[in-house]
Amino acid sequence: MASTESKPKPRSTVRDQKDALRVLGVLKVATATQILNLVRPHLTDNKVMRNALLVLEARGEVVSEGNTAGPAGRFGAPDRTGEPSQKLWGLTPAGLDAAGRLLERGPEEMGGRARGAGRGGAPHAMGVNATIVAFSRGGIGDVASWRTEVPHALATSGKQNVRADALLRAKEAGLPLLMVEVDRATEPVERVADKLAAYAACYRRRVNDPGTPSTWTSRRTGESDTVPYWETLYPETGLPGWPPLAFVFTGAGPRALHNRMQELAALTREYWAADECWYAQEDDGYLDFTDKVPLVLTTLDRLQEHGPHGPVWRRVAQERGQEFEPLLTALTDTRTLAAYQQRARKRRAAAEARWQAEQAAREAKQQQQLQQWQAEEDKERAPAVPQCATPHCEQLVDAPVDWYTDITVPPEDGIYCGPCRHDQAYRNRGLRGALRRIRKPSGDA
Repeated sequence: MASTESKPKPRSTVRDQKDALRVLGVLKVATATQILNLVRPHLTDNKVMRNALLVLEARGEVVSEGNTAGPAGRFGAPDRTGEPSQKLWGLTPAGLDAAGRLLERGPEEMGGRARGAGRGGAPHAMGVNATIVAFSRGGIGDVASWRTEVPHALATSGKQNVRADALLRAKEAGLPLLMVEVDRATEPVERVADKLAAYAACYRRRVNDPGTPSTWTSRRTGESDTVPYWETLYPETGLPGWPPLAFVFTGAGPRALHNRMQELAALTREYWAADECWYAQEDDGYLDFTDKVPLVLTTLDRLQEHGPHGPVWRRVAQERGQEFEPLLTALTDTRTLAAYQQRARKRRAAAEARWQAEQAAREAKQQQQLQQWQAEEDKERAPAVPQCATPHCEQLVDAPVDWYTDITVPPEDGIYCGPCRHDQAYRNRGLRGALRRIRKPSGDA
């Protein structure tokens, strides 16, 4: 009897198997290459992941339900154009439990298994996975930083919700919370705009503060403390406003995607446009982004080419052009209240400096005027000095004598000035002066 050779079992490390489970616990459905790009980005051959998935399949923790070609093409068909088709892998119930333990997440965080998604090729999931891979390769977040298909209730009943395609929490990268939507251009742009409106409604929704139990009296009077609903799901984010929302467009040409982004921005202006606060007397103002969705847009091709830190994102807001920016730059608000207050402080400081300079100039001028007035007043109050009694002499009696003379000048007498007394002394000196004194009566000059 002929012996049949058994097919060799694939060999895989426990680490590879755990990493594959962790990735599928986040992405729900993925190819071996996508799993490799997230946990072994330095490798190019996905054989290690394929072996790990085959081992997990034998254990009943993963299952392959289709391939990326979908119903339109058979796996590995030679007549198929484009990239080669790859198997799509998902979790079984046992694999979902195992992935939850590895990720340390409860059933409410893990969500469902995306059962049957691979049969149709999972094109939307492939776009979401490609977005997550582009972020990871750009150095933002790891597998544990992401969640996919995350519901957010719009009402207490929970029947209506907005489901995020992907959710990133990477505080170390400056992104404590980022909602990500992938649009494949397969539905009217109005439906995409409706989803952004649903995000705004979710962010606007308020619920009772779980940390402050309400009483019957407070419920009756409506005085119970409320908090934003999203803050109860994601506490301590440190965000100054609503969580940002990123749309990644794919599935069409560059011009079509550009037009689609333009249409989305126009349809959703009421949700992202900041309130303009303008002060005419200062010819300045600021943009108030309170209760507005920080919205950034890009295409998957651009994200894969440049990475999230490159010139990839267009911020939809006033006073922002059409240029693309790095993610953190795009999410930074412009013309904020803080910037306006800083400009206002500088204006006040400059105005204060001008006022002080003008005040100092006024005080100096006033002091000069006071000194002038005081001098004039002192001059008016000073006693009048009589004029010299000598005929034709215009000097005052207090006019000084030239001290460079060797003649003894009579002291001041209140009648003649110093020069006249000097002349008199000069005329009276010697014999001629003595004779003159004899001929003239005493006291005559």
